[in-house]
Amino acid sequence: MTIHDYIAAIRKQWIVIALLTVLGAGAGFAYAQTMPDMYRSTASAYASTVSGETTNELVQGSTFVQGIVQSYATVAKSPYVLEPVIEDLGLDMSVKDLAKAITADTPLNTVIVEISATSGDPEQARRLAQAVVRSLADAVADTGISPRGSDGKPMVQLTVISPAATPVAPFSPDTKMIAALAGGIGLLLGLAWAVVRELVDTRIRSQKDIELVTDSPVLAEIGRGPRDRSIAQVIRTNPNGATAEAFRGLTMSLAFADVDKPVSAVVVTSAMPAEGKSSVSVGLALTLAESMGRVLLIDADLRKPSVADYTGLDGSVGLTNVLLGSSTIADAVQPWGAPGLDVLTAGTIPPNPNQLLASDTMRATLAELKKQYDFVVIDTSPLIPVTDPLWLVHETDGAIVVARNKKTKRPQLSKAMATLGSVGARTLGVVANDVKGHERLTYYTESEKSPSRPSRDAIVSAATGQDDA
Repeated sequence: MTIHDYIAAIRKQWIVIALLTVLGAGAGFAYAQTMPDMYRSTASAYASTVSGETTNELVQGSTFVQGIVQSYATVAKSPYVLEPVIEDLGLDMSVKDLAKAITADTPLNTVIVEISATSGDPEQARRLAQAVVRSLADAVADTGISPRGSDGKPMVQLTVISPAATPVAPFSPDTKMIAALAGGIGLLLGLAWAVVRELVDTRIRSQKDIELVTDSPVLAEIGRGPRDRSIAQVIRTNPNGATAEAFRGLTMSLAFADVDKPVSAVVVTSAMPAEGKSSVSVGLALTLAESMGRVLLIDADLRKPSVADYTGLDGSVGLTNVLLGSSTIADAVQPWGAPGLDVLTAGTIPPNPNQLLASDTMRATLAELKKQYDFVVIDTSPLIPVTDPLWLVHETDGAIVVARNKKTKRPQLSKAMATLGSVGARTLGVVANDVKGHERLTYYTESEKSPSRPSRDAIVSAATGQDDA
């Protein structure tokens, strides 16, 4: 993925990212409310020498005190200092527990010892800090802690210079920090979700996704239409709408697909079922009839035919009957939809569709039909489940592969294109179907979604929706 892909993934999942961020901050805030308030009080003591008359002696004494005062911070948490505090204050805790509530620090290059105490009670925190600093001062004055001079007096003394004060506000929990930290974790989870989803979700969502798996051109993008009507109904009831114009664009793409040899017969297929190949076949046939003379639409999906349903024609007699010799082409072909447009439905579903499509009779029939019509559109089975389309594509000028937006996966489309390539079949291009928010839709009115009352001959008794077998 490129940086643009990451940005696009984040933009697509911004609602989830924002939601996780807010939920994280809310959870952090709620957690902070469950934490007890803790107060901290600090007392400071100054260490100094008690002797020294000359400047040299004072300098030496200051250096000596700076070196020894570091040890006093450690002594402050020792039983020697804390046991008297427990006894004086009557505390019901051990030295170890009291040491956890005490911190001792000596700021760099100073002779000051800072004693801090924490407690859920602000007054208790003050009492502990004050008692510990006094006990430390007494311990330093003791002969066992502080070195003594030649006169037998202690050489260092601690003077309390900042008594402990009762804190007015708790230092913990830091609600803002906890909420911000939890919100940041939620944000990171949201970003991770967006990226992982983009990596795992391989459904085709744009023309760029198609270009990632094939060099074949995108012949057209068919916008998402109303769900209560088929593509054929949309085109026939609104011939100047966005859907009709998209199919006219597909017709133009086919017209310029091969300058030396104009395309006059195509196979329409897809990688998997329910990607809209039959709908695209019907729509293409309708728009081709506007400018290509005589056009024939053949339903060669002999496993799950659907053209008869989309057109509302009788599907009992069709291609299968012609191949088996029980019907002639003239008897099986039915006019439909537009002047010059004929439809050859699948007919009876045979037990051996692959053998019928691979037969010499099928090839001879297609050859005859291409002579009779200016353009032949053949709707076939999907490529991945069965190999039926491979027997037909060599009898035409190439294959059109339909990929449905947010349904077809990139590996599936790649496999379908590779299947065609493995037999040397020509792929004319890909049609992106069911594209949401297509640019053409913004130019047209909403008349496709709520058309005016159509004429009787424009109503098609077809199955609704774009899904096909």
